[in-house]
Amino acid sequence: MFLGVFFGMTFSRTLGYLCIGTLMLLSQASAQQRPEIVRGPRSSTEAEAGFSPCLDTVKILMFKKKVDLGVLLPAWLPVENYNHIAVLEGAVIPQPNSKHIDTHVSPGDFPYHHYTHDLTFNVKPDVTPDSRYTNLLAFSVVRSEKNGVVSADTILKEYVHVEWETGLGANNDGNICAELNKQGKSCGFYSSGHERKDVIWNWPTLGDWVHVEGLWLWDRGHPPARTEIHPARLIAVRRNIPVFMKLKGRQWGYATRVDVYASGDGGALNNNRAEAPEYVQKVKMSDKDYKFRVNQILPRPSNNSKLMYRIDSRKGDTYSGKVSVVSYPVGDVNPNDAFVEISIPWRNLPDTDVFARTIFVYWDEAEGLAAGAVMNKYKVSVKSLRFRHRKEFISKAEYRLFLEVGGDWLFLNDFADAEDILDDGIGKTRKRNIKIDQEFTVYLPEGKEFRVHAGGWEADGVNDIFGRLMDQYAPCNAETRRWIMDNLDVISPLKLKGCMDDHIGEVHAMHSAADIGEGKSYAMKSDGRKEKEICPCESGRQKNIFVLKYTIEPVTN
Repeated sequence: MFLGVFFGMTFSRTLGYLCIGTLMLLSQASAQQRPEIVRGPRSSTEAEAGFSPCLDTVKILMFKKKVDLGVLLPAWLPVENYNHIAVLEGAVIPQPNSKHIDTHVSPGDFPYHHYTHDLTFNVKPDVTPDSRYTNLLAFSVVRSEKNGVVSADTILKEYVHVEWETGLGANNDGNICAELNKQGKSCGFYSSGHERKDVIWNWPTLGDWVHVEGLWLWDRGHPPARTEIHPARLIAVRRNIPVFMKLKGRQWGYATRVDVYASGDGGALNNNRAEAPEYVQKVKMSDKDYKFRVNQILPRPSNNSKLMYRIDSRKGDTYSGKVSVVSYPVGDVNPNDAFVEISIPWRNLPDTDVFARTIFVYWDEAEGLAAGAVMNKYKVSVKSLRFRHRKEFISKAEYRLFLEVGGDWLFLNDFADAEDILDDGIGKTRKRNIKIDQEFTVYLPEGKEFRVHAGGWEADGVNDIFGRLMDQYAPCNAETRRWIMDNLDVISPLKLKGCMDDHIGEVHAMHSAADIGEGKSYAMKSDGRKEKEICPCESGRQKNIFVLKYTIEPVTN
């Protein structure tokens, strides 16, 4: 993400912010020398060291603004280097003190750095004796001025942001993903193998625990800079709630679900594609073997219970090595922390392989539950999504909509009665009421929660320039400026297709057994921080844009 609170990639900011964000590509920072690597949480001032101001004046229509591009040259700067692989473990959390939750498909991304929108989430790092995960945090140095006196406040960020391009939802001419995406198929990245109407199985949700490996960056587009893993190359998601499934033979029981996805296809600027421009960074998946532990979330039924596992391959899996899983029914630190150790050897294997598998971890005794454990079973029936306020007043709305229940995601455009899901169906419609009619089964232990989420965006003019890539280290010269201005023309307020992709708000509803009771019907209204726009008819409002209707009912059998 790039055009956010300041210049991050929410893209629904003023035109001045958009132009500043665009021009961040003009850096000559490749010649800069990085300071010595230090241990412990970093400081945002490190991302500023060695970079000089770069002033420019932006003029479009009646708009004129002098901007300092220095803080954005470049927008994404490796904390160490492009070959360093950072490792992060922790819980997926909402962005603290904000309506911008972040565990979603980003409604607005920077088109010159993306083919498709990103899946983004925040991780609160696990605390360890050696601080290896919390060391990925950073201090934000926030400067302010009052009566001519400049002061600074230093705040430690609570989370590390993670992003991976989705590979879904692009339909503009010249975009390498458009042909497949219009058919409801993935073009790779964080959804390789996805076909129309498939559940997207590997994306995390709030409350999950994750093991993440990838490129550790400074996001300089949000002064003060924050640390990110962007893009990730491996994400293992231990689901917050269990599944009930056939475990072995005729035996059914509860299991901890661990979804593991690994690929060097990180995004438009980090991948191993043969047709990629020369400035795109290669992702050497074969630089290491991947090994990590995942705890079993279900208590051991008895001292005689054996910890078992089952591995299922998913669509898109092309991994040519041999995965190894070793079970430890007794923890080496806390005896009650049973875990499995997962090894994915990648050295000497193709960098283009994709690992897409789910590992189910379970106890072999009874149904895999300890005596006295209470497990609630619910049927979640998502009925409809109704727009209370349209984002288009004359033309048809071009919606891109995602739904998630308990960690299973759907791209709702997939279910339209149309061959081209992005230029027809809800991809181009005047309808206010979108029928969904999807059912999910959730197994919920006492004390746990699960999320019901809906969100997306309405595609406007900026949608037409996704995948028009530009080197973020291009020289800041007249030719580059001219290229940028020519391409920004699609977001002019005078254009019939509108300006930037419109935010429609999101639903993030957490449910527990106490909340559900004997069953309820819900009508949840969208919300989100107001995103300023330059189009005369777009207010940037997200609150109460749509209502998501669904029911949650206990299942007794």
